[in-house]
Amino acid sequence: MTLEALYDQILSGQAGWATIPHRALWKVTGADRVRYLNGQVTNDVATVEPASAIYAALLTAKGKLIADLWIGASEDALWIDGPASEKDPLEARLRRFLAADDVEFERLDEWTLTRIFPSSTLAPPAGAVAFRSTRFGLPGWDLWSPATATAELGFPLPEAILESFRLEARLPRWGAELQPGDLPQEVGMDPLAISYQKGCYVGQEVVSRLHHVGHANRSLVLLAAPPLSGRLKIGAPLCQHGQEAGKITSVAYSFTRKAELALGIVKRASAAPGSRLQAGDSIWEVIAPLRAP
Repeated sequence: MTLEALYDQILSGQAGWATIPHRALWKVTGADRVRYLNGQVTNDVATVEPASAIYAALLTAKGKLIADLWIGASEDALWIDGPASEKDPLEARLRRFLAADDVEFERLDEWTLTRIFPSSTLAPPAGAVAFRSTRFGLPGWDLWSPATATAELGFPLPEAILESFRLEARLPRWGAELQPGDLPQEVGMDPLAISYQKGCYVGQEVVSRLHHVGHANRSLVLLAAPPLSGRLKIGAPLCQHGQEAGKITSVAYSFTRKAELALGIVKRASAAPGSRLQAGDSIWEVIAPLRAP
């Protein structure tokens, strides 16, 4: 089966799966787990229903990014996954404000994340947990399994298809668009990962002030390739009116557009849909996401 046919199969509802590396998992238990985590992350943990997950950010007191997180819920625990490259500082930050709270963190280093499409009913293997989410911009399941339990459902999906899904929904990825020290609103995490209705959390004052009385100086944008253009390189500069306006952070082939797409972080003045930016010898256009996550 060609990649184009496999892509169409998944969008039409056929099952597919992919192992997702480079994420670390924590199980969080204790009667105070929801209240405590709600004071640490940007999204509203109290809204997470069992067998579902939300996206969030963990910040410094100055509102700078430490890690991006998916937070899932089961009846007796919360489950947090974040970038494995940051697992030690991430765990230290998660535990930092514990005092008399009834909260326990257990890092599950031997567990594996499998992404399963689409959002049909899923019965996790014994010992595993699964959460509905929009990771990669499509409904599906995040299945976390210990080393003794694995699951494969439908067609195995290569990274090229996952990246097509992700870029078409204009979603950032850790290590590409997301780096330690970023402001979350400048790198595409607003509104998916931020609740402006919940109570206080670490970094909330900066995030709220930027939202209500300021503006982000940079933005994550989706860029459409002109016909027959060459493939861009990660880190390639984006220029407008002879001045550097940003850089390319991800590039992938879109099976919907039948052409290359790119993500870039650019100055606010260059981020409006329709803006035209030069990359190498080609002119690329800022476009809206092809699919809402």
